[in-house]
Amino acid sequence: MNEKRLLTEILLQLPPRFRKILEDIDISKVQEIRFRAEKPLMIYEGREAYFLTEEGKKTILAGQAALVRKNDMEELLSSFCEHSVYAYLNEICDGFLTLGGGHRVGICGRCVLNKGEISNITDISGLNLRIAKEYVGCASEVFARLMNGEESVPNTVFIAPPQSGKTTFLRDFARLASKQFKVTIVDERSEIAAMKDGLAQFSVGLQTDVLDRFPKSKGMICAIRSLSPEVLITDELGSKDDLAAVRSVLNAGCRIVTSMHGDDPCDFIDEKNELYQLFDRAVILTRAGGIPKVAKVIEIQKKTQDGGCLC
Repeated sequence: MNEKRLLTEILLQLPPRFRKILEDIDISKVQEIRFRAEKPLMIYEGREAYFLTEEGKKTILAGQAALVRKNDMEELLSSFCEHSVYAYLNEICDGFLTLGGGHRVGICGRCVLNKGEISNITDISGLNLRIAKEYVGCASEVFARLMNGEESVPNTVFIAPPQSGKTTFLRDFARLASKQFKVTIVDERSEIAAMKDGLAQFSVGLQTDVLDRFPKSKGMICAIRSLSPEVLITDELGSKDDLAAVRSVLNAGCRIVTSMHGDDPCDFIDEKNELYQLFDRAVILTRAGGIPKVAKVIEIQKKTQDGGCLC
């Protein structure tokens, strides 16, 4: 990860005032930069949070922090939309923007509904700039372990709590798998490949196709029908529709690699257990020093008649 390039990417997408405040931060540790109307500018590094002064210095005192004014919110949104908010209206209605470099801005404000559908978000009250970090090679060890003696990728699910690196691992796994197989990523929230203007902002491999913003269940079926993937990668499965789509993928002879929220597969219930049972391996992730790590790899034992533990 080139930290200087990463910081430059972030700064170029900010208005001059905030560019000046943030120009000296240690971006390697930052996960989120929070802009809230009439509240102090805040930086989040994992569980640690602090403010920044107008001079860009750390402080834990809100009274010393740079204040994000209400009129700053419109300027920030305009800057994130490359000064053409209307062109980004569809993304705004989804509640987030994907920036160059794969970074993401979550949007808080007043929802405008039209016939039950979100048609805009106005009166912007908060913007959450989530810093995307690519750890090329982070999945190399687990990929080699899963592929040991195998001719095809085992059906694999990465399991971890939020912000533990599931998406980061899936992205690198796609890059590695595409060296040998045709890969399709179904990227419902533009997080894995972070497509912008038709280009992946991350390295996802030469044989990788991306279905961007497709609902997972529909995207999986679309991929099978039109892209002939050998490996399909998507993120955060769990619904009944996902369960049916995964079965269709497997019935078509395609392998699937995905993720599910959780700490331990033995805690899964109902449809999540049924979904989990469709996979061959579970990779439990943790996060140490801000970098996602593999805690253990489980060979999934199929559910017994007496309903015993699945792992």
